[in-house]
Amino acid sequence: PAADGPDQTTAPLVGMRKMIAEAMTRSSQVPVVSTLSEIDVTQMVAFRTRNKDAFQEQYGVKLTYTPFFIKAVAETLLDFPSLNSSLVDNQVTTYKGVHMGCAVSLGKDGSGGLIVPVIRDTDRKSLIEIAKDLEDIAAKARSNELGVADVQGGTFTITNPGSYGAILGTPMINAPQSGIIGVYGIVQRPVIIDGMIAIRSMMNVVLTYDHRLVDGLMAGRFLQAFKQKLESFDFFK
Repeated sequence: PAADGPDQTTAPLVGMRKMIAEAMTRSSQVPVVSTLSEIDVTQMVAFRTRNKDAFQEQYGVKLTYTPFFIKAVAETLLDFPSLNSSLVDNQVTTYKGVHMGCAVSLGKDGSGGLIVPVIRDTDRKSLIEIAKDLEDIAAKARSNELGVADVQGGTFTITNPGSYGAILGTPMINAPQSGIIGVYGIVQRPVIIDGMIAIRSMMNVVLTYDHRLVDGLMAGRFLQAFKQKLESFDFFK
């Protein structure tokens, strides 16, 4: 129905968008802190550039950066169980496996907003399996075929605003999960290494976490471990 005034319209929230709105309202009640780190992803960028065509030809799936991030996060979470946990009614549940929520766009042009379907048992999957799962859930989101079961059961969430050009932000936690990590745009810029200037591919990463379960020291150590995995780039070989 039309609202007061000629240039305004209103519409009810329905379906997935209503569920997203309710989840964000719950999440806004959580006391959170965000911690920022910077990562040199030059090796990862070079690897993808060399292998993306062969990867798609061999496995039938695009090799984007997001599967690398998902795998590195999943492996890091195994060493930081407090970040792979949830808090409900003063009860803390810590999960042995990692079920990764991945923010993807709804609808063909993303006009339906973002939703967070779950890739299950991410810690036990290869990079190839993660890439295939990610492509599957993104396709279902674009065609509005996601069901309620697809977005339930996540233990941690990753969002990649860098895929649409963002270089920094503070992602909102997906309550009752204890953490979410945001990876941002990769930018080439000069960096001083061993007293010399080099052009490197740099990326910001932000961890938002429930401060009742995770303190700043643990968050910093988690980000450092994640950073080391991506910079050494041998975590999946």
